[in-house]
Order: sequence, then structure tokens, then C-alpha cells
Amino acid sequence: MRRAVTRGMTRAIEGTTSGRSSIAPTRGRGVGTFATRAGWSARDDDDDETRGAAGKDAGGDGDARERPSYEAALGDTVRKVKVLSIASLAATVVGCPTFLELSRPEMVFEAKAAASATVIGFGSFTTALLQWFVSPYVKTMRIEPGGRVVARKFAWNASEYETTFAASDMRETESARPLVSWEADGRYYYVEMGMVPKYMYEELDLKRFDDQAKAEEAAKNMEDDEE
Repeated sequence: MRRAVTRGMTRAIEGTTSGRSSIAPTRGRGVGTFATRAGWSARDDDDDETRGAAGKDAGGDGDARERPSYEAALGDTVRKVKVLSIASLAATVVGCPTFLELSRPEMVFEAKAAASATVIGFGSFTTALLQWFVSPYVKTMRIEPGGRVVARKFAWNASEYETTFAASDMRETESARPLVSWEADGRYYYVEMGMVPKYMYEELDLKRFDDQAKAEEAAKNMEDDEE
């Protein structure tokens, strides 16, 4: 009798223990997962509200700051070319006299100096010519809230600098040099018309400097006259 009662109690305890072990972990995982997802959802909602409020605050200060700016398609390429040109000039200045000294030690000093000066002069000329050619090139351009235009260009050492001018100062240039779209305050500027945002193109009236637009308009006028 005692053995039967003991066996029954043992089985009841084992069944209770196994039932707790099978239910408790599953319940813990389910509650934990739900709580974590609920926390992510709450944070996402807060972030969306924060972004929306920030966007409204930014929009209230002025739409000009949010408008896209002009970025040249070949800006990085132009900078790399200028860096390469300057690096080659520096290598020429240092390497040419050294090469002549090591390879032709019997050559007289005057001949070495003349040869070095010729090579260095040619390198300096090509570097200066490149600077003259790309100096009007505008890498980025934007319109400030006050109406001033800010253009970022390349200096002789491939660094960048900003120059400002008023839209009313923009006029067609009479210079025959290449890569010039307009002139303002005695400086030349060149932009890739196809990369200019539409609002900027219209606000600055860049059509008067766009040769392709002028040619298309002239062709259209000719067709109208023929009709």
C-alpha cells in the first residue's frame, strides 16, 4: 500500500515538474519576443515623429536651403588631373637635374642647366596651361537665401575655394577662351548645363548662356518661318 502511494506521489511530482518545464520556457520566449518587437515599433514611431518635426522646422527657415545644388559631373576628374599635373611637375623639377647628374657626370654644368631648364619650363607651361583652361570650371554652385550665388572652383594647387556674385552681375562674355559660360565681377564661370537643376536654370536665366538651347531655338524659329 505504501509503495503504491509513494509511486503515485512520485509520478504526480514528475508530471508537474515536466509540465512547468515545457510551458515556462515557451511562455518566456513568446513574451520576450513580443516585448522586443513592441519596443522596436515604439522607437520607430518616435523616430518618424522626430524626423517629421525636424523637417517642418527646417522647412520653416526657408526652402532655399533644401533645394538641390549644382554638382559638376566631371568635378572629381578635373581635380585628379590637376593633382597629376602638379605631381608630375614636382617630379620633373626634382628628378631632371638628379637624373642628368647621375647619368651624365661628364657633362658640363651649363649644358645640364640648359637641359633641366628646358624640361622644367615645358612642364611648368603645361601645368599653367591646364590651370588657365579649367580655372572657370565650377564644381558646385548654390543660391543663398539672400539671392547671392556661391560657386566652388579649383585653385592652382587643386584645392577648392568659394566665390560669390549676384545674379544680376551675370552677363555674356566676349572672351574667346574655352570653357566659359558667363562672366561675373570680372571672373569667368563654366557649368555643365545638363547638370544644373531646373529651378536654378530658370531662376538664373541660364538659357541665355546655353549654346545648345540657343541653337535649338534658332532651328525652331527657322522651321516656323518656313511654314
